[in-house]
Amino acid sequence: MRARALTVYAPSLGQVRLVVLRNEHGNCEYLLTNDRAADLTQLVERKRSRWRIETVFRETKQVAGLAACRSRVDQALVRHVALVFLAFVVLQQLRRDPQETVGAVKTRCQDEVLRDGHAPPPPLRATPLEFRRARTPLKLTA
Repeated sequence: MRARALTVYAPSLGQVRLVVLRNEHGNCEYLLTNDRAADLTQLVERKRSRWRIETVFRETKQVAGLAACRSRVDQALVRHVALVFLAFVVLQQLRRDPQETVGAVKTRCQDEVLRDGHAPPPPLRATPLEFRRARTPLKLTA
């Protein structure tokens, strides 16, 4: 990762440090900090360490329903957040493979609950070939 730092003036913020990074894909990323004395390497490491936190928040919002609470009661909000993170931890523990995503675990668990131990139904004849499962091939005759 390559980086450059500049001191710039922002009207609403005053003197700040702008760091321009080029990531491994060749894309530019930008950081803005008021810590003008920080080492460039330290700033890049802070950004990289934040990424894991950001992915946890994204997954809890998208998969576990963190943003779904519409209550205006403080205690309900606190309980909702606690239960969402509990559900997220349970989904993490149910992974069968470290590469399996939390969303895939949720889908797998929902499918198992909905089927209640029964085998999934065969795909419909009208289902496009790319959506059919490879383990149940259908013979198409003209």
